[in-house]
Amino acid sequence: MGFDGLFFGRADYEDRATRNRTRTMEMVWKASANLNDKGWLFTGVLPNGYGAPSSFCFDYRCSDSPIMDDPHFQDYNVDERVRTFIQIAHDELLI
Repeated sequence: MGFDGLFFGRADYEDRATRNRTRTMEMVWKASANLNDKGWLFTGVLPNGYGAPSSFCFDYRCSDSPIMDDPHFQDYNVDERVRTFIQIAHDELLI
């Protein structure tokens, strides 16, 4: 199909709840029986809609701390930010 994957930010609340409960937030979309696996596309529903994971919103409307990646800065926080991001990814895996 020309894509590696397709992810939806918006989903019907009942569909999202069902997919969360049945652990089917990701799937292979089989677009056409005539195309065999050439018409298959890895597809998923993003867990936060269009939003960033908690504490990783860097939009002007957010107040999350930036990632400070210079080890000379007093508030260097890469190790903590990486641990937090990995924990969020792990938690989403369990959804």
